[in-house]
Amino acid sequence: MIFGDGLTGLFRLTRLIMRRDRVRIPIWVCSVAALIVISGASLRSTYDTSAAIHRYVEVAGDNPALVVFAGPGYGFDDPNIGVVLVNETLLWGAIAAALMSIFMVVRHTRAEEESERADLVRSSVVGRHASLSAAILIALAMNLAVFVPTVVGLVAEGYAVSGSVALAASIAGAGIVFAGVTAVAAQFVDSARGALGWASAGLGVAFAIRAVGDVGGNWASWASPLGWALAVRAYAGERWWTLLLGAALTVALSAAALVLSTRRDLGTGLLPERGGPAEAAPWIIGPAGLALRLQRAAIIGWSLGLLVTGLVFGAVGNDVGRLLEDNPDLTKYLEQFAGVSITDAYFTTAMQMMALLAAGFALSSILRARTEEMAGRAEPIIATSTSRTAWWAGQLATTAAGTVLVTVAGGLGVGIAYGIVNRDIGQVPRLAVASLATLPAVFVLIGVALALYGLLPRWVLVVWGVFAVVVVIGIFAETLRLPQWARNLSPFEQLPDVPARGISFLPLLALSAVAAGLAVVGWRGFCRRDLAAA
Repeated sequence: MIFGDGLTGLFRLTRLIMRRDRVRIPIWVCSVAALIVISGASLRSTYDTSAAIHRYVEVAGDNPALVVFAGPGYGFDDPNIGVVLVNETLLWGAIAAALMSIFMVVRHTRAEEESERADLVRSSVVGRHASLSAAILIALAMNLAVFVPTVVGLVAEGYAVSGSVALAASIAGAGIVFAGVTAVAAQFVDSARGALGWASAGLGVAFAIRAVGDVGGNWASWASPLGWALAVRAYAGERWWTLLLGAALTVALSAAALVLSTRRDLGTGLLPERGGPAEAAPWIIGPAGLALRLQRAAIIGWSLGLLVTGLVFGAVGNDVGRLLEDNPDLTKYLEQFAGVSITDAYFTTAMQMMALLAAGFALSSILRARTEEMAGRAEPIIATSTSRTAWWAGQLATTAAGTVLVTVAGGLGVGIAYGIVNRDIGQVPRLAVASLATLPAVFVLIGVALALYGLLPRWVLVVWGVFAVVVVIGIFAETLRLPQWARNLSPFEQLPDVPARGISFLPLLALSAVAAGLAVVGWRGFCRRDLAAA
């Protein structure tokens, strides 16, 4: 039974999830809501005149690359500041909400089965469908929790009430749909990583289908939940009925997931697990090869993501001058690059934004070492002739190589797009090399993670808090009017302005030395402590 006895213990499991994730849930909710609210404040101060808004629409509406990453521009025929807000934030807010739902549902369904905690729970008085239903219910509650502060924040900033409600509902609706998508994906594979990959791939397909539809102006936009979010037309004559599409799909997906869960055994998936080769490839032998094998999908995915992001940054390089006209705040910000072209100043900022994304990959990659240790997979390796130092070096080498690849991919994207627009292939190596100048700052964050992991493994996740501070400084320093001493807390503030100005090796060497010192401290601590001490 799906209902009745099948849901026995639902609310107790829901309370358990809330208790376990009492920190994780507020962080997710506040982060997604803050993304929209802070952006709303920044855009209102940037596009504070009708002329500035029309200039934005003129640039954004004529560039297919911006349509891919922002949407079709509903309301551009009669623009207002709310339309600009939707075009800048709605799609990315919807993606953030979708990722929030994906991670939470995987964490409390397939990951619980993989760790065998679900067996213990199901051995008590708990219905067959209680765990899955509780995960979906929590995802629903989290998206509704995003809705409230987003509406309140935007209305407080002076945005129209109806448009703010529509914007927040669109974001929450997209997040709820992908909770259902993830619930279905978790029934087909037998690992948390596989479920995460399937659900994330579904999000990528939804993004691609919507992009094709928006650029071509055809029906494909209506085949994607992300297209439905944009089609609500917040601040541009709201179409409320569009929200019903997401609600209906969520109900259908959730029901399908519950039915599919009755077709499989606990801990298994509907699809049989594919057997691996009889012998390992030579390159996998050794700690570095094993770490690379485990992370190769993430490295490829992040590299492609940064490449596409770089293509977008490069494609609008020639439009920067027009975009900045009548925007005194942005003009004032770029005054620090006096004596250089506006385009190079823009690319300097773009490189640092992509470096923040690369830092997100780098931290998730190096923290894989903690996951391997806590799962008990590091100890059998270190118990052989492989030393702690070799295992540590393998993890670090994989992260460093992946970070370089991801960073260069972003620089190549900028160079390729800008080179095509200007018919100057020389821009490709110039901007690809310029992206390498951001690596020392990323390595400092890796060093912080390594130091915490080696000395204080229980506190290693604090590095995500450090990363959050760095992101706030990098993106919102001007909006928040942060003093210079606060900005200097970020290693990215110490980077030379490349390609706006010539490269300066002294700050790069200093940052590299700090990163190396932190890594050594972490290595010494790891060699002296017990394994699985976290």
